[in-house]
Parts: sequence; structure tokens; C-alpha cells
Amino acid sequence: MTTSRARTIPMISPRRVAIYAALILFSLLFLLPFAYQLGTSLKTPAEIATGTFTLFPAELQWGNYVEVFRRAPIATWFFNSAFIAIVGTLGATLTSAFCAYGFAVLHARGSRLAFGMVLLTILVPYQVLIIPEYIVWAKLGLINTPLPILLPWFLGGGAFNIFLLRQFMLGLPRDMVDAARVDGANELHIFVRIILPMCAPALAIVAVFHFIYMWNDFLRPLLYLPDPSAMTLPVGLSGFVNKFARQWHLLLAGSVIALVPLLVIFALAQRVIARGISIAGVRR
Repeated sequence: MTTSRARTIPMISPRRVAIYAALILFSLLFLLPFAYQLGTSLKTPAEIATGTFTLFPAELQWGNYVEVFRRAPIATWFFNSAFIAIVGTLGATLTSAFCAYGFAVLHARGSRLAFGMVLLTILVPYQVLIIPEYIVWAKLGLINTPLPILLPWFLGGGAFNIFLLRQFMLGLPRDMVDAARVDGANELHIFVRIILPMCAPALAIVAVFHFIYMWNDFLRPLLYLPDPSAMTLPVGLSGFVNKFARQWHLLLAGSVIALVPLLVIFALAQRVIARGISIAGVRR
């Protein structure tokens, strides 16, 4: 006598189906401009001039990207942007973590007042500081060098980054810090060997977001790097509007090149970002 076990199929509620359908729809709507940008960058000018809405061309024109590199110093601009973004991100991440350690772990006298003053700087728009800041760097003879863009990030790392890391450090267990102090470890050793490894998710979030900010920064490179050989990619691409007027295949090809590093970094750090945000969500 044989018995058969009935397989139970999990029921999916209509509410869950509607939520997933809405998420997929909004994801497609969000990706539509990027798909159109990529597809148009691979079209011929005649195909673009027809005005017909198509995501991808009948025949891929990879020569558009070769033409962009031939008619503009894209490689130089790309290297300048990468150097500024990488060095600036390292400086901002390390120095903001160092400052956050002082506010969250050391608890020195007047630290709360100092932290409040740091937060107040977020309310000051950068446009207010443009003229005095430019005068200072000009008198130091540092115009047309990346130092005016990089040095400020090595002097604190930014108020928002300090705030984010401080709030994360406040939720860390203090037992390991106290035990290290009892064993005779100094504050620098505690910071490097204990705090930084425990703050890896938060540091990854700060690094990724700051890299995106530095890569897309337009105003500071426009002010301090007027030499075409020192321009960054966003500033250089802004000249495409006049140089490649109505040549949309070249304009969009240059834009796609500027997006590639951001897509690669986000794809590589997606799990770290999600983990860091989920952990930070339960911190106090």
C-alpha cells in the first residue's frame, strides 16, 4: 500500500504581489533614462534625427566612443577625476573617522559643544564661502592644482561624515575599548586595531557616498582647475554642449563614460552598503 504526500504550495498574498509589481515597475521607470542614454550613444546621427523613440539602434555604433576619445582629452579628464575622487575619499574617510572617535569615545570636556558647532557647519551653504575661500587659495598660489579641492577633506572629513560615524560608534560595545585600556593600549592603538575594524560597514558607506560626490563635483574643479589639462571629467563634459552641439551620439557617449566608474563601484559595494545601512538602522 502506497501513500502519497500532498505537496503544499505556499500561498502568495495579493498584497505581496502588488508590492513586487509596483517595485518592478518603478525600477523599470528608473532605468529607462539610462537605457535610452546608452542606446542613443550607439546610434548614428541620421537615426537620432528621425525622432523615433527606440531604446537601441538597429546596428551598434561603437565607433562613437572612439570618436569621443579622438576629439576630446577624455582619458586625461578621466584620470584627473579618478585621482581627485580617490585621494579625497581616502582623506575624508580617515579624518572623519578620527574626529568621530574623539566625539564618541573620548568624551573630553566640551566635546558636545564642539560637536554641535561641527553640525552647524552643515547649515552654511558652500556658495557663501566661495569668494573668501578662493582668495585664500589664490594668495597661496595653489590655483590650477588639485590641492584646494583635496586639502579640506584632510582637515576633518566633512560634518556629515563625522556625524554618521559618530552615531555608529556610539552603538559599539565599550567592553573591548575598556579592556584594551586596562591592558595599556593607547588611544591610537584602540582606534586603529579595535574601532576601525568594527566600523567597517559605516566606513564603506562614507567612502562610497563621498567618492560619488567627489566624482560628480562640478563647482570646485570649475573654480580651481581652469587649465584644460587639469580639468575633471564633469567640467570637461560641460564643454561638449558647445563643442558637440546637436551631436547627441557623442554627447551621450561621453556621459556614459562618466557613469561607468559609479556603476562599477556601486555594483561591487552593493552588499556592503546594504549591510551598513541595515546595521546603522538599529544603532542609536
